[in-house]
Amino acid sequence: MIENKVCVVTGAGRGIGLTVVKELLKMGNTVCACSKRESKYLVELSKAKSNPNSSLYIYQFDVTDYQEAKNAIQSIWRESSRIDILINCVGAPHGSLFSMTKVDDLKNIFDINYFSLLYLSQLVARLMSRNKSGVICNISSSSSFRYDPGTLVYGSSKAALNFATKVLARELGDSGIRVNAVAPGVTKTDMLDKMDPNAIEQQVSQSSLKMIADPLQISSVILFLCSNEASHITGQVLQVDGGL
Repeated sequence: MIENKVCVVTGAGRGIGLTVVKELLKMGNTVCACSKRESKYLVELSKAKSNPNSSLYIYQFDVTDYQEAKNAIQSIWRESSRIDILINCVGAPHGSLFSMTKVDDLKNIFDINYFSLLYLSQLVARLMSRNKSGVICNISSSSSFRYDPGTLVYGSSKAALNFATKVLARELGDSGIRVNAVAPGVTKTDMLDKMDPNAIEQQVSQSSLKMIADPLQISSVILFLCSNEASHITGQVLQVDGGL
């Protein structure tokens, strides 16, 4: 259970990020939902009050624009004087064979899926360290553990994030900050529409449970890792992929 926390969620406009926002609001938290584009779902949430103790603030910026990201985090800090939880849900898909992969695509995906997350985490960790407490949870992918053709760019960016998660956990532990990651398998989000249907069928058939995950199944694990119940867990990359 998480309550009365100031939570920053990136990639909050849809998919897993949006589900995380909804659940945090139900529990009674201040949620700063960050999205690149205007999200009608976030606007609808801002008009509804799922818990009298919850508050939703929407920040619209591109995570790869470091000045915009810095401005947003500083604004959140000025308003709240603390950030308890950072959940990095932002990410972009990519699929192409190595021989057809453009270097610009590689750089762009790493900028979104890796470098922007490190920059945001660095900004937030510096603020969290002032209060000697905080939690960072990164959203990785089962692709980071697989070697399927066509997943070089996306899988590599998430594998790099896994490594960073473990290093940050070691470096930030003395500041009372825990860092973990969740690696979902095939999940019912908008990103699913951009996957090769054959790849989806293959991954589902190879998994133990042989089913596509619901975003709520992923968000529940994310929220557990961010809760006090997981207060002795850090540096872990938890695969939530139905036994893939």
